[in-house]
Formats: sequence, C-alpha cells, structure tokens
Amino acid sequence: MNNVNPVNPAQKQMFVFFSHLLDRTVVDNNGQLVGKVHDIIVRTTEVYPQSVALIIRKGFLRRQYALVAWGDIKELEENEVALKIALEKINFTDKHNNKEELTLRRDILDQQVVDTHNHKVIRVNDIHLLLVDHSLMVAHVDISVKGLARRLGVEPFIAFLCKALNKNSDYLSKLNLIGWKYIQPLSINPVSMTIKVDMPQKQLSAIPAADLGDIFLDLNQKQQAILFKSLDISTKARIFINIDFKTQKSLIEELQNKDIVEILNSIPSDEATDFLEKLPQVKVDQLLKLLESKISNKLSQLLGYSSDSAGGLMTAEYLAFTKETPVEETLRQIKERSFKVEPLQFVYVIDEGHHLMGSTNFRRLIMADPKEPIQKAMFPKTYPVHLDSSVKEVAYLMDKYKYYVIPVVNKDNILQGIITVDDILSQVISIAWRKLRKITPATKI
Repeated sequence: MNNVNPVNPAQKQMFVFFSHLLDRTVVDNNGQLVGKVHDIIVRTTEVYPQSVALIIRKGFLRRQYALVAWGDIKELEENEVALKIALEKINFTDKHNNKEELTLRRDILDQQVVDTHNHKVIRVNDIHLLLVDHSLMVAHVDISVKGLARRLGVEPFIAFLCKALNKNSDYLSKLNLIGWKYIQPLSINPVSMTIKVDMPQKQLSAIPAADLGDIFLDLNQKQQAILFKSLDISTKARIFINIDFKTQKSLIEELQNKDIVEILNSIPSDEATDFLEKLPQVKVDQLLKLLESKISNKLSQLLGYSSDSAGGLMTAEYLAFTKETPVEETLRQIKERSFKVEPLQFVYVIDEGHHLMGSTNFRRLIMADPKEPIQKAMFPKTYPVHLDSSVKEVAYLMDKYKYYVIPVVNKDNILQGIITVDDILSQVISIAWRKLRKITPATKI
C-alpha cells in the first residue's frame, strides 16, 4: 500500500492517499471482479470523518453503482479491495447520489474548503487517509502541486523531470498537508444548493473578523450566499460588517426581509446606517418598518445626518450610567449586558436628563471603592464633539486628547452616541483617497 514517506517503514499500512484508492479493482469473497472503487462515504459526527461505506462502479458507457457497508470489506490490498461477500449479494443501480451523505470524491476532492488555521480558502488536491482498526479516517487534505499531480496520475513523470532538472527540488520531498481539524468544508449540493457539512461553528467564530471577511470574499457569489445562510447570526454579523457594499448587496438579494432585519438588529448602529444609506429609499423604508421600534427610531435619526458629520459617523451603542449609580452596580450591569460587538472600555456618566457629565473606564472602576457612586471615578475632564462637527474637527480632538473613542452630544449637551477611532480613520482615509484620485501628473516629458 502507498504511504506518505516511503523511506520510513514504520508508516507502511498506516496512511494512504485517496487518489491511490480511486479506480482500484474490487473483488468479492471468491476473487471474482465486482467493479472499481468510485467513492467512499464517511461519517461526519466524528472529529476525523470515518469510512462507513464503499461506492463501487462498473461499466463504461452505461455505468452502474453499488453501495457496500464498510464492515463487508475484508482487506485493502495494494492493488485491489477484497470483500467478504459474494457478487450475488451486491445490488447495482443506474446511479447513487444520496444528497444527505458526505462522500470524499464528490464533496471534498477538488472542492474549496476553509483552512481555519491560516484563515484562507484552499482547494483540495488529494485526501490523506489514516488506516485505523480496519477503517479509514480523514487525517489531512493535501493542497500541494504534488497532490494535484498524484490526482491526475502524472506524479511519476513530474517527479522524473524534477529530479533530472533539480535533484533538490521541493517537489520531490515537500508535502503540503493540512489537518482535518482545521478544515471547514464548503462543499455545495448542486441540486438543493445547501452546504453538505455542518462542522462546529466555533472553528469559524475563532477567526478574526477581518480575516473572516477576506475568506468570504475568496468565494464565488453562489458559494457566498449559501455559506452565509448556513451560519449562526453572530458569525453572519461579523462577516457582514467586514465586506464591501457590493457583496453586502448581493447577499441581501438572496435573503428574505426577516433575515435582513435580523442582521441589522445584530450589527452596530453605525454599520447598519452606513449600509442603509446606500440602498434605495423604498427599500430603506421597508426595512425600517420591520425593525423593532427602538432600533428603527435610532437608525432613522442617524440616517438624517450627513455621512461626513459626527452625527453620521457615530454609533448609538455605548455604556452610560447616572452619576449616583454605585460602582459595584455599574460593574454588575456591564457584566450582564450583551453587546453586538466587543464593548469599548469607556463608560459615560450622565445626569437624570441624560446630559453628559464625564467619563471613566473599566480600569478606574475596578480600582474604585465599590460602594462609591460612579461620579467619584470620573476623569477630571471629558471633551465631546457635537452632532454637526466635521470629520476634521473630530479627528483633531481625538488626536489632541489621544482619544480612541469620543462622545457626541447635541446643542443641549445630551449624550447622543460615540465615535471610535476606527470610524474616523476609515472616513479620513476615504477622503484622502478621493483627493488622491483627483491629482494629475504635473510634469511632462
């Protein structure tokens, strides 16, 4: 049997590449020809999918397929697969295409998958299988050029050329195997257009939001829509705010209004505003009517401000407590509150009329006397911006006072929202880019 490293005898009979099993001769318990290995069905409930059945193919112009339980396989020999049962007990049909099964050839080989370790989309050129207790387990996927050559059946020829041209070529010794535990399959059923495998969502959740957005953009439009529908709402929200508007728009065209509303309810208000202001007004009005009244009113207010003003940049998700709230009660509420994104470490202090009095942060609260009112833990001075403040004004104050988040108030000093350094940086970069595009070469040859 083929193995990963021919120079290591200890690995013999332990590993095999799926491409070496494909089209291998299958014989029954009497040595009579049954057909060829076509595919292997695996059980997806395992951490490493395990073989449960063999799909055998026979015929050329008129192909037929048979399913044999893995327990009926006697031996995986070097050149053939021996069965425990007789040919007469094997039933062939014109096709075998059960959409509920996960098979290696149809659903994994040559398919796109997410490498959750390196945070990128890759293509599977071969599958590395481990032989354990008479069963095959998916150990790795091979994404190397060598794996592709092996798949195409030209590996010996390519190896000969490499050895002749450069005996130290990486091709001759280097494998590019990725452990299955890092793989999130994106195999799509071409008929029902659904994701075939539902691996643990925590693999995707552990990927940084920006990288998750990059992974998503590596897929084609059809794959994006299908994968997006299969995710939990938290992961959907993380992806949505990290992709461009064109991709966002193509996604919502595939979703029902209730699904779009669920996303808008789960992302920060400034991100929702940025998205809505680019949609046709008819669509915006339709979605606002479906949102919870509190969120709808908040977004309607934000949509009324210019996108290059503090009011247009701010988010309405912030932490604020009245001045008499005890420090211990403040910390308890922060701990129990759920957030759409990771909470910023600034907490704002207001009076009964919601007027801004000052600010503090988590560190000062932790160090303060738990029984004291939050007002005692405030910074000496907090500098806000106003709803109509320009991007330049906001950037100037953030730079001057080294803020990475700044509060926004109205003309009556009532707290309206906050602006983060990420919000202002993206806006400043956008302005700079627009100016740069207007610059024309001043010199002529």
